[in-house]
Amino acid sequence: MDVITGFLHPEIDDDDIYMTLAEGWPEGLNAPKIIFRLRKALYGLKQAPQLWHDDINAFLLTCRFSLSLADPNLYHRSDSILILLYVDDISVSYLEDPANATIEVKAKFSQKYKIKNLCPARQFLGIEIHRDDTAVPLSHKAYVTSILRRFDMEHTHSILTPMDPNVKLDLAEDWGEKELEDITDYQAVVGSLMYAALAMWPDISDAVSALSCCNSLPFTSHTTSAKRVLQYLKSTADFRLHFTSNGIGIGIGSDNSLVEYSDSDWAMTVQTTNLREAMCFSPTMVEQSGGSLSSKASSP
Repeated sequence: MDVITGFLHPEIDDDDIYMTLAEGWPEGLNAPKIIFRLRKALYGLKQAPQLWHDDINAFLLTCRFSLSLADPNLYHRSDSILILLYVDDISVSYLEDPANATIEVKAKFSQKYKIKNLCPARQFLGIEIHRDDTAVPLSHKAYVTSILRRFDMEHTHSILTPMDPNVKLDLAEDWGEKELEDITDYQAVVGSLMYAALAMWPDISDAVSALSCCNSLPFTSHTTSAKRVLQYLKSTADFRLHFTSNGIGIGIGSDNSLVEYSDSDWAMTVQTTNLREAMCFSPTMVEQSGGSLSSKASSP
Protein backbone atom coordinates (compact mmCIF):
# COMPACT_ATOMS: atom_id res chain seq x y z
CA MET A 1 0.00 0.00 0.00
CA ASP A 2 0.99 3.59 -0.54
CA VAL A 3 -0.33 6.45 1.61
CA ILE A 4 -0.87 9.44 -0.65
CA THR A 5 0.67 12.68 0.74
CA GLY A 6 1.29 11.00 4.09
CA PHE A 7 3.07 14.01 5.62
CA LEU A 8 -0.05 16.18 5.23
CA HIS A 9 -2.21 14.04 7.53
CA PRO A 10 -0.77 14.58 11.06
CA GLU A 11 -2.24 17.37 13.14
CA ILE A 12 0.08 19.64 15.13
CA ASP A 13 -1.12 19.72 18.73
CA ASP A 14 1.93 19.97 20.98
CA ASP A 15 4.00 22.61 19.17
CA ASP A 16 3.11 26.11 18.06
CA ILE A 17 4.46 26.42 14.53
CA TYR A 18 3.87 29.58 12.53
CA MET A 19 4.55 30.49 8.92
CA THR A 20 4.20 33.52 6.70
CA LEU A 21 2.04 33.45 3.60
CA ALA A 22 3.62 31.52 0.78
CA GLU A 23 4.93 33.44 -2.21
CA GLY A 24 2.20 33.92 -4.77
CA TRP A 25 -0.64 33.77 -2.25
CA PRO A 26 -3.27 36.46 -3.09
CA GLU A 27 -2.64 38.49 0.05
CA GLY A 28 1.00 37.51 0.36
CA LEU A 29 2.51 40.53 -1.39
CA ASN A 30 0.15 43.08 0.14
CA ALA A 31 0.24 41.81 3.72
CA PRO A 32 3.74 40.41 4.39
CA LYS A 33 3.35 40.66 8.18
CA ILE A 34 0.44 38.22 8.40
CA ILE A 35 1.43 34.87 9.86
CA PHE A 36 -0.54 31.68 10.33
CA ARG A 37 -0.42 28.92 12.89
CA LEU A 38 -0.10 25.51 11.27
CA ARG A 39 -2.73 22.97 12.24
CA LYS A 40 -1.31 20.18 10.09
CA ALA A 41 2.15 19.28 8.86
CA LEU A 42 3.57 20.33 5.51
CA TYR A 43 6.22 18.83 3.26
CA GLY A 44 9.51 20.58 3.97
CA LEU A 45 8.71 21.07 7.65
CA LYS A 46 11.54 19.57 9.69
CA GLN A 47 9.06 18.12 12.20
CA ALA A 48 6.99 16.45 9.46
CA PRO A 49 8.70 13.01 9.48
CA GLN A 50 8.38 12.68 13.26
CA LEU A 51 4.76 13.89 13.21
CA TRP A 52 3.92 11.36 10.49
CA HIS A 53 5.58 8.52 12.39
CA ASP A 54 3.74 9.44 15.60
CA ASP A 55 0.45 9.60 13.74
CA ILE A 56 0.67 6.25 11.96
CA ASN A 57 2.19 4.59 15.02
CA ALA A 58 -0.81 5.65 17.15
CA PHE A 59 -3.17 4.45 14.42
CA LEU A 60 -1.54 1.00 14.18
CA LEU A 61 -1.64 0.58 17.97
CA THR A 62 -5.40 1.22 17.91
CA CYS A 63 -5.66 -1.57 15.30
CA ARG A 64 -4.17 -3.99 17.88
CA PHE A 65 -0.70 -4.07 16.31
CA SER A 66 2.39 -4.26 18.49
CA LEU A 67 5.73 -2.63 17.71
CA SER A 68 8.51 -5.13 17.08
CA LEU A 69 11.54 -5.01 19.33
CA ALA A 70 13.74 -5.96 16.39
CA ASP A 71 12.80 -3.08 14.06
CA PRO A 72 11.03 0.20 14.92
CA ASN A 73 9.22 0.10 11.55
CA LEU A 74 7.86 -3.45 11.91
CA TYR A 75 4.45 -4.11 13.47
CA HIS A 76 2.87 -7.48 14.18
CA ARG A 77 -0.45 -8.78 15.42
CA SER A 78 -1.62 -11.97 17.10
CA ASP A 79 -3.31 -13.18 13.88
CA SER A 80 0.07 -13.20 12.06
CA ILE A 81 -0.41 -9.97 10.09
CA LEU A 82 2.85 -8.07 9.66
CA ILE A 83 3.18 -4.45 8.58
CA LEU A 84 6.48 -2.94 7.52
CA LEU A 85 6.75 0.83 7.07
CA TYR A 86 9.11 2.87 4.93
CA VAL A 87 7.95 6.48 5.25
CA ASP A 88 4.56 6.27 3.52
CA ASP A 89 5.16 2.96 1.70
CA ILE A 90 3.58 0.04 3.57
CA SER A 91 4.21 -3.66 3.06
CA VAL A 92 1.51 -5.97 4.45
CA SER A 93 2.35 -9.67 4.91
CA TYR A 94 -0.05 -12.33 6.09
CA LEU A 95 -0.91 -16.02 5.85
CA GLU A 96 -3.95 -17.30 4.01
CA ASP A 97 -5.98 -17.82 7.20
CA PRO A 98 -6.21 -14.14 8.32
CA ALA A 99 -7.07 -12.86 4.82
CA ASN A 100 -10.42 -11.48 6.00
CA ALA A 101 -8.73 -9.73 8.92
CA THR A 102 -6.27 -8.19 6.46
CA ILE A 103 -9.15 -6.81 4.37
CA GLU A 104 -10.52 -5.26 7.56
CA VAL A 105 -7.14 -3.65 8.33
CA LYS A 106 -6.92 -2.21 4.82
CA ALA A 107 -10.46 -0.85 5.18
CA LYS A 108 -9.44 0.95 8.38
CA PHE A 109 -6.46 2.41 6.53
CA SER A 110 -8.80 3.69 3.82
CA GLN A 111 -10.98 5.38 6.44
CA LYS A 112 -8.01 7.05 8.11
CA TYR A 113 -5.85 7.92 5.10
CA LYS A 114 -6.08 8.22 1.35
CA ILE A 115 -4.27 5.11 0.16
CA LYS A 116 -3.42 3.34 -3.05
CA ASN A 117 -3.86 -0.42 -2.66
CA LEU A 118 -1.24 -1.90 -4.95
CA CYS A 119 -0.86 -5.40 -6.34
CA PRO A 120 1.08 -8.17 -4.54
CA ALA A 121 4.59 -6.89 -3.91
CA ARG A 122 7.20 -7.73 -6.50
CA GLN A 123 9.78 -5.26 -5.21
CA PHE A 124 10.31 -3.38 -1.95
CA LEU A 125 13.21 -0.98 -1.39
CA GLY A 126 15.10 -2.48 -4.30
CA ILE A 127 14.64 -6.06 -3.08
CA GLU A 128 12.91 -8.28 -5.64
CA ILE A 129 10.29 -10.63 -4.22
CA HIS A 130 9.68 -13.93 -6.03
CA ARG A 131 7.24 -16.66 -5.11
CA ASP A 132 7.00 -20.38 -5.74
CA ASP A 133 5.16 -23.32 -4.17
CA THR A 134 7.65 -23.87 -1.34
CA ALA A 135 9.42 -20.60 -0.60
CA VAL A 136 9.66 -16.86 -1.05
CA PRO A 137 13.05 -16.16 -2.68
CA LEU A 138 14.43 -12.63 -2.39
CA SER A 139 16.98 -11.23 -4.81
CA HIS A 140 18.86 -7.99 -5.35
CA LYS A 141 19.95 -8.44 -8.94
CA ALA A 142 18.28 -5.28 -10.27
CA TYR A 143 20.03 -3.13 -7.64
CA VAL A 144 23.40 -4.77 -8.28
CA THR A 145 22.98 -4.26 -12.02
CA SER A 146 22.10 -0.60 -11.48
CA ILE A 147 25.18 0.19 -9.40
CA LEU A 148 27.44 -1.72 -11.81
CA ARG A 149 26.04 0.43 -14.61
CA ARG A 150 26.34 3.60 -12.53
CA PHE A 151 30.06 3.05 -11.90
CA ASP A 152 30.86 1.70 -15.40
CA MET A 153 31.51 -1.84 -14.15
CA GLU A 154 28.94 -3.67 -16.29
CA HIS A 155 31.51 -5.43 -18.46
CA THR A 156 34.13 -6.14 -15.81
CA HIS A 157 35.16 -9.71 -15.06
CA SER A 158 33.80 -11.47 -11.98
CA ILE A 159 35.77 -12.61 -8.94
CA LEU A 160 34.94 -15.01 -6.12
CA THR A 161 36.01 -13.05 -3.02
CA PRO A 162 35.13 -9.47 -2.00
CA MET A 163 38.58 -8.54 -0.66
CA ASP A 164 42.21 -9.32 -1.44
CA PRO A 165 43.87 -10.47 1.81
CA ASN A 166 47.24 -9.21 0.57
CA VAL A 167 46.07 -5.57 0.30
CA LYS A 168 46.65 -3.49 3.45
CA LEU A 169 44.30 -0.53 3.25
CA ASP A 170 45.77 1.12 6.34
CA LEU A 171 49.27 1.26 4.78
CA ALA A 172 48.32 3.18 1.62
CA GLU A 173 49.71 6.49 2.91
CA ASP A 174 52.96 4.90 4.16
CA TRP A 175 53.53 3.30 0.77
CA GLY A 176 53.36 6.69 -0.93
CA GLU A 177 50.15 6.15 -2.81
CA LYS A 178 48.40 9.05 -4.46
CA GLU A 179 45.45 10.62 -2.70
CA LEU A 180 42.24 10.91 -4.69
CA GLU A 181 41.59 14.46 -5.84
CA ASP A 182 37.83 13.95 -5.85
CA ILE A 183 36.66 11.64 -3.06
CA THR A 184 32.94 11.87 -3.88
CA ASP A 185 33.05 9.01 -6.41
CA TYR A 186 34.72 6.74 -3.85
CA GLN A 187 32.19 7.70 -1.20
CA ALA A 188 29.35 7.02 -3.64
CA VAL A 189 30.66 3.51 -4.31
CA VAL A 190 31.02 2.77 -0.59
CA GLY A 191 27.54 4.15 0.12
CA SER A 192 26.01 1.95 -2.57
CA LEU A 193 27.86 -1.08 -1.21
CA MET A 194 26.71 -0.25 2.32
CA TYR A 195 23.06 -0.42 1.30
CA ALA A 196 23.68 -3.74 -0.46
CA ALA A 197 25.34 -5.14 2.67
CA LEU A 198 22.46 -4.05 4.90
CA ALA A 199 19.74 -5.30 2.55
CA MET A 200 20.87 -8.61 1.08
CA TRP A 201 24.63 -9.16 1.10
CA PRO A 202 25.96 -9.80 4.63
CA ASP A 203 29.03 -11.45 3.12
CA ILE A 204 30.42 -8.06 2.06
CA SER A 205 29.88 -6.44 5.47
CA ASP A 206 33.50 -6.78 6.54
CA ALA A 207 34.80 -5.33 3.26
CA VAL A 208 32.38 -2.39 3.43
CA SER A 209 33.38 -1.73 7.04
CA ALA A 210 37.06 -1.59 6.11
CA LEU A 211 36.42 0.66 3.10
CA SER A 212 34.23 3.01 5.16
CA CYS A 213 37.16 3.77 7.46
CA CYS A 214 38.87 5.44 4.48
CA ASN A 215 35.98 7.68 3.42
CA SER A 216 37.65 10.92 4.49
CA LEU A 217 41.09 10.17 2.98
CA PRO A 218 40.92 7.51 0.25
CA PHE A 219 43.89 6.48 -1.89
CA THR A 220 44.09 4.66 -5.21
CA SER A 221 44.26 1.22 -3.58
CA HIS A 222 41.02 1.96 -1.75
CA THR A 223 39.27 2.64 -5.06
CA THR A 224 40.66 -0.60 -6.48
CA SER A 225 39.41 -2.51 -3.43
CA ALA A 226 35.96 -0.92 -3.67
CA LYS A 227 35.72 -1.91 -7.34
CA ARG A 228 36.73 -5.45 -6.36
CA VAL A 229 33.63 -5.67 -4.17
CA LEU A 230 31.56 -4.60 -7.18
CA GLN A 231 33.19 -7.38 -9.18
CA TYR A 232 32.25 -9.84 -6.44
CA LEU A 233 28.65 -8.64 -6.48
CA LYS A 234 28.56 -9.20 -10.23
CA SER A 235 29.61 -12.83 -9.74
CA THR A 236 26.89 -13.40 -7.11
CA ALA A 237 24.12 -11.21 -8.57
CA ASP A 238 21.93 -14.24 -9.30
CA PHE A 239 22.07 -15.52 -5.71
CA ARG A 240 18.83 -15.46 -3.72
CA LEU A 241 17.76 -15.78 -0.12
CA HIS A 242 15.12 -18.48 0.18
CA PHE A 243 12.56 -18.19 2.98
CA THR A 244 10.63 -21.44 3.23
CA SER A 245 7.15 -22.16 4.53
CA ASN A 246 8.58 -24.32 7.31
CA GLY A 247 9.14 -21.31 9.56
CA ILE A 248 12.47 -19.82 10.54
CA GLY A 249 14.48 -22.96 11.22
CA ILE A 250 17.89 -21.71 12.25
CA GLY A 251 19.90 -24.86 12.59
CA ILE A 252 21.34 -27.77 10.65
CA GLY A 253 19.90 -31.18 11.45
CA SER A 254 16.87 -32.31 13.37
CA ASP A 255 17.85 -30.71 16.68
CA ASN A 256 17.32 -27.22 15.20
CA SER A 257 20.61 -26.06 16.70
CA LEU A 258 22.46 -22.92 15.72
CA VAL A 259 25.78 -23.52 13.99
CA GLU A 260 28.47 -20.85 14.27
CA TYR A 261 31.84 -20.56 12.53
CA SER A 262 34.42 -17.98 13.56
CA ASP A 263 37.87 -16.89 12.51
CA SER A 264 40.38 -14.11 13.14
CA ASP A 265 43.02 -12.38 11.03
CA TRP A 266 45.57 -12.31 13.90
CA ALA A 267 46.27 -8.58 14.20
CA MET A 268 46.72 -7.87 10.50
CA THR A 269 45.74 -4.22 10.95
CA VAL A 270 49.28 -2.89 11.03
CA GLN A 271 48.69 0.66 12.25
CA THR A 272 46.67 -0.30 15.35
CA THR A 273 47.59 -4.00 15.70
CA ASN A 274 43.86 -4.68 16.00
CA LEU A 275 42.58 -8.05 14.96
CA ARG A 276 39.35 -8.62 13.08
CA GLU A 277 37.05 -11.40 14.12
CA ALA A 278 34.32 -12.76 11.88
CA MET A 279 31.39 -14.99 12.76
CA CYS A 280 29.10 -16.91 10.42
CA PHE A 281 25.75 -18.31 11.57
CA SER A 282 24.18 -20.92 9.31
CA PRO A 283 20.36 -21.12 9.38
CA THR A 284 18.61 -23.72 7.24
CA MET A 285 16.30 -21.06 5.82
CA VAL A 286 19.15 -19.35 3.96
CA GLU A 287 20.36 -21.00 0.79
CA GLN A 288 23.33 -20.03 -1.38
CA SER A 289 24.17 -17.03 0.76
CA GLY A 290 26.41 -18.86 3.25
CA GLY A 291 24.50 -17.63 6.29
CA SER A 292 24.61 -14.38 8.20
CA LEU A 293 27.93 -12.66 8.80
CA SER A 294 29.16 -10.20 11.37
CA SER A 295 32.59 -8.89 12.24
CA LYS A 296 34.32 -6.70 14.80
CA ALA A 297 37.76 -5.30 15.53
CA SER A 298 39.51 -5.65 18.87
CA SER A 299 42.95 -5.23 20.33
CA PRO A 300 44.98 -8.35 21.12
